[in-house]
Amino acid sequence: MGPRGLGCQYRTIYYQAMNDDAELPRVPGIRTVSEFFRNFKGEDVVLRPSSPERAPFKIEVMLSEKNAFFPPTAAVREGDVVERADPRGGVMEYVISRYIFNKDPFEHGNDHWDATLVEKGHASRSFAQPSIVVHGGMNQISVGDGNRLRQSNMTAEARALVAVLDEIHTSLPRHDLSPVQVEEIEDAIEEAKETASSGQKASAIKRSLHGVRGVIEELAGSAGAGAKDAVKTWSAAATTLIIQHLAGL
Repeated sequence: MGPRGLGCQYRTIYYQAMNDDAELPRVPGIRTVSEFFRNFKGEDVVLRPSSPERAPFKIEVMLSEKNAFFPPTAAVREGDVVERADPRGGVMEYVISRYIFNKDPFEHGNDHWDATLVEKGHASRSFAQPSIVVHGGMNQISVGDGNRLRQSNMTAEARALVAVLDEIHTSLPRHDLSPVQVEEIEDAIEEAKETASSGQKASAIKRSLHGVRGVIEELAGSAGAGAKDAVKTWSAAATTLIIQHLAGL
């Protein structure tokens, strides 16, 4: 049965020549550019961009439990994935939910980016090896860092996005929010679901997702002291999901 019989339309975006992931380029890391961080032990990671237009690369960073420090010139964005070798085998993947620039007040050349990491999960592949990454309804099949065949199924994309919005709605910590706050986020989610399901352009879907993200972040900032931790945890997880889908549109 062809694409019409399935009720879907597929479009090949582009295909690039093969380039083995073992030859991923290395860019200057945090200890290379900073006298201060040079005194500490760094760790090699692979940065896998959320956008297929940017190639993955290796870089040395400073890692803590929930943060990674990158040099000022590192081409990193929110929504990108940090891949770290797992001593148990395979790799651990983390999504960058926030990326904040810290300026050295003493101007000693210690400027850096502070990336907040949200654990995505374990992958069985070897460190820096090819992977399959799915962003919303955009299926990106990667062989090496430059061999990609992407196909878009807008119906599947809408279903995936609606499912994510439903997950955010289901996990909403209602007991820690006021009825007005609950109604506000529910209205934003419902509007985004309607936009995604109605076949509107990606720009309209992006606007609706940014709207949901804005409401979520506002709720996290205004939550009372007693409810702050629960709401902030939910907000961080929900925001990460939204960033991932924004990157795939």
